[in-house]
Amino acid sequence: MPAETYIAKTIENAPDAIASHVRWKIALLLAARMREPLSERATRSIQHPEEDSIRKWLLSERTLHLRGTPEYQTALDLHAAFHQQMLSIANLINGGDYEQAERLINAAEPFQNSSTALANAIMALDRTPDGKSATQKTSTTAVQKTPTS
Repeated sequence: MPAETYIAKTIENAPDAIASHVRWKIALLLAARMREPLSERATRSIQHPEEDSIRKWLLSERTLHLRGTPEYQTALDLHAAFHQQMLSIANLINGGDYEQAERLINAAEPFQNSSTALANAIMALDRTPDGKSATQKTSTTAVQKTPTS
């Protein structure tokens, strides 16, 4: 019987996205440790990042104000990269190679680093509420403080 640890939830903000991301990590680890394949639904979501709730959130109206920022593009790119890492592990789990899957989940490179990078990118989005990157905010502030003749 496949591990049914995947829970689809609508993401409304960056903390929700982080929670979803953590649930994915837990789902993979549980499946590997329980020695059970992932559910068909979880496998499909891993195989199709565009169907994943984090990607849907990134493309939703809730992030419109972030489009065009470097933080937004970074989050999109790192989400896709993380799905590639998850897919490698999901294939091992679903193929019955649970020990290798667990080793990859716990390894710093590439899975944990990819996971951390995505989490950091999501948190960076949360710190960019007005759609301006930290660099843009600094230069805007500096321009505003420049005395005019």
